Amino acid sequence: MKRSIISQYDQLKDRLGNYVGLMNYRYMNLCVKAEEASLLPVTVIIEDEAKRIEEIANIAKDGDYAFKVFPQYEEDLIAIGKGIAQVHPEFKLEEGNMHVELDEGESQDVSFIHVIMPDVNKDRRDLLNKAVDALYEECKTQMEAAKTETEANIAILSVGEKEKEIDQIKDAIKKLDKTWTDKREQVHADKLKEIEDGYNKYLNEQSEAAQKRQEDEMAIGDGGKSFDMKNYQG
Repeated sequence: MKRSIISQYDQLKDRLGNYVGLMNYRYMNLCVKAEEASLLPVTVIIEDEAKRIEEIANIAKDGDYAFKVFPQYEEDLIAIGKGIAQVHPEFKLEEGNMHVELDEGESQDVSFIHVIMPDVNKDRRDLLNKAVDALYEECKTQMEAAKTETEANIAILSVGEKEKEIDQIKDAIKKLDKTWTDKREQVHADKLKEIEDGYNKYLNEQSEAAQKRQEDEMAIGDGGKSFDMKNYQG
């Protein structure tokens, strides 16, 4: 088989993988859960020089929906916060302090930025779903166009090739397309589920908060005393 035909296959493999990879990266920046990749675009200005956040801070997950960002130098705390807010204004940022035990019985307080993912209320869920579907359709269109272009190029290059070899390359492209189509569909389904899980989390928190308010109001109405059935017996 011609080297040029194999090259066309390899190029298609790279293109399909890149399209799905880009869609997945964009999904990570439509933040529901805390994704380290969402902080990759963050740059921080330190002494008039742009720095990547990973160069000047350590990032740790704090559950599924938050980060703790520890600056290497405490004086960079505000600049790091500004850098994060510029890329992700939807994030909630809070300054925190942690007591850390060091070697030889010493200890110190360490400042950090608590980065909390925004709530997925109904409006945000709808916006996220629309964005996810739009990125999915863009990726799908790009993949289909790449496959069509590659098949056309191979058809031209295959003139004079043995029918068996032509069938082999067609079968290989079909399998390649299915592999990356399946991955695209899985990434898309996973993101939609993540959004729905975030929305359900928000609804549960709202329900729990409403129940607590109701309980507090009942306690106040009862003079702060517990409800005792003995008062109503006999």
